[in-house]
Amino acid sequence: MMNETFEKMTLVLLQSDEEAARYNRDRFTELGMEVLGVCPSGLDAVRVITELQPNVVMMDSFLPGRSSVDIIESLKEIGYRKNTVFAVLSQVPNDRMAQQVMEAGGDLFILPPLDYQFIRDRFIAIIDKKKAGNEALPDDGRFELERYVAGVMHEVGVPAHIRGYDYIRDSILLSLKNREMLKSITKDLYPTVAKNNNTTASRVERAIRHAIEVAWGRGDIDVLNEIFGFTVKSSKGKPTNGEFISMLTERIRLERKIAG
Repeated sequence: MMNETFEKMTLVLLQSDEEAARYNRDRFTELGMEVLGVCPSGLDAVRVITELQPNVVMMDSFLPGRSSVDIIESLKEIGYRKNTVFAVLSQVPNDRMAQQVMEAGGDLFILPPLDYQFIRDRFIAIIDKKKAGNEALPDDGRFELERYVAGVMHEVGVPAHIRGYDYIRDSILLSLKNREMLKSITKDLYPTVAKNNNTTASRVERAIRHAIEVAWGRGDIDVLNEIFGFTVKSSKGKPTNGEFISMLTERIRLERKIAG
């Protein structure tokens, strides 16, 4: 039986390739989503989205006339965010583009091959999470904090297109809201992140570990030394998941002057 979020799942596709848009429309329709419209032009995107009010917008990274980042930022400027999921499609890995998308307010950066069932489930999880929201912050404050967290993660070298990125971001935001989460990462934090993302705690733990491995292989060593110096210089090499999340959380708490 479909849950309440799924029953109301609506989608707008922003894709210039007519054949690709038709294929994506058919696959999501088969999964029970209602495709409200397909728009091939970046210049018409904001108007179409505000008129149709979808739960989800899935767009190419670049459209005729505008990029996905431009579209997301334009929607923010006019105050349109609500609980809409913004997912960006890219045909090739592009870390810089992925980070720009996340910092602008995007929710997913998707690479082929597309796992439509998994993507639909992520849409549901993100919508549920947005509806639950962070009641301690107004919309603008929550958005700015999420963007700041995305910037810090980019600084330490966590790419936005891997699954662990979402889980680390959610872990930090949850820990900023409730510091007690950091004292019980396995018992409380992982299960909460897993529930919010329709996955399991063990998968969250593994994805975060992989993301840390990737960051250590591609990040700026000076930045890593500054933030995780005691760990980088020790025999352990890399921080544990808990150390990584805790140190980034406390750095952000101090820089943003967040009480709690």
